[in-house]
Amino acid sequence: MMIRFFIILLFCFPVLANSDSELSNILNEMNSLTGSFKQKVLDQNGATLQEVSGQFFFKKPNLFKWDYLEPSKSQLISDGELLYLYDPDLKQVVISQLKKLGGVSPAMLLVNRDIESLFEISIIQDTKGTNWFKAVPQEPEKANFKEVFINFFQKELKGMKIIDGFDNTTEIEFIKVSRNTNINEAIFLFNTPEDIDVIRN
Repeated sequence: MMIRFFIILLFCFPVLANSDSELSNILNEMNSLTGSFKQKVLDQNGATLQEVSGQFFFKKPNLFKWDYLEPSKSQLISDGELLYLYDPDLKQVVISQLKKLGGVSPAMLLVNRDIESLFEISIIQDTKGTNWFKAVPQEPEKANFKEVFINFFQKELKGMKIIDGFDNTTEIEFIKVSRNTNINEAIFLFNTPEDIDVIRN
């Protein structure tokens, strides 16, 4: 419960604003994003469960690649229709249809053109005076997380916090972000390696 108390304390000052429109305006100016990230997962008591880093690529509509590089490699890729979760160590890839997942994931905040249909948006200000957009799934039964907090500085993506169904918190710091660069869509195609198990949902 400690981490939940910390989150409530940290995000305790609401900001009165048209949050849906403000977030939409920021995201509508982003057609693509690339950069690096550092990610940390904390349990309910604030203990670190995992620390990873890697690079990411986003492109509208519905294309993204989340490339984990350290301490081990794995990939999460959307080609717009299918979602691939590839684990080289396990020698397996799990393939799911995006439409069956309902399109509700934290990544969809960045690549979907109609976030209001998927999320309820509000603005929260933390004790440091930093504004965060809070996104809660409109249909929580279709999501594997409770809420997402996303932070921009001068319209540049800086951070994200995700609270999952077990009250674990994933904190993501975005680094060296480039906006609206030309990304070859071939990067979002997954080429299945030989000798791996393919699991289809």
